[in-house]
Amino acid sequence: MDIGILYRFSPTHRIGLTVKNIADIYESTDSPDNTPENSEFSLPVYVTLGLSARYHGYLLSLDNELIYGKYGGTKSKKATFWFVRAGIEKKLNEMFVLRCGLTIPVKAHTDTLGNIRNDLPWPKMGGAVGIGVKHDRFTFDFAVYGDPAESYVNQEIRIKAVFSLTVSI
Repeated sequence: MDIGILYRFSPTHRIGLTVKNIADIYESTDSPDNTPENSEFSLPVYVTLGLSARYHGYLLSLDNELIYGKYGGTKSKKATFWFVRAGIEKKLNEMFVLRCGLTIPVKAHTDTLGNIRNDLPWPKMGGAVGIGVKHDRFTFDFAVYGDPAESYVNQEIRIKAVFSLTVSI
């Protein structure tokens, strides 16, 4: 279960908070030991606090995300991650929007791997560039980004792309 709130404290400034995986979600067998501690799969909690501001035709954003708790398939796996992200968006016209952003992993620790922040390849951060296109009821978004989370595992820079389509009804 997730929850979020967005508060507009001026026409140009907003603050938001989301918490993901609030309930102790886990999956286990039908055994008598069906508890979060003995689960076959569990999810950590994600807490994100963000700010945004409109300034001279740009949308600026800054957020902090903390990820903590049990994960994966064994009771001994716990993690703590802290990411700081910043982004900028420029609306070119009524149809096109350009975006770019930066993700800085401040802390990365798991019980099984220890402190993995130092294992990230240079430049020890991720970036993203993207474009949004809105036409009638359809919004298309495309982005290319460096994935710091997968870089932890592979210890080399990982570049990915994502595409989304939103239809307004």
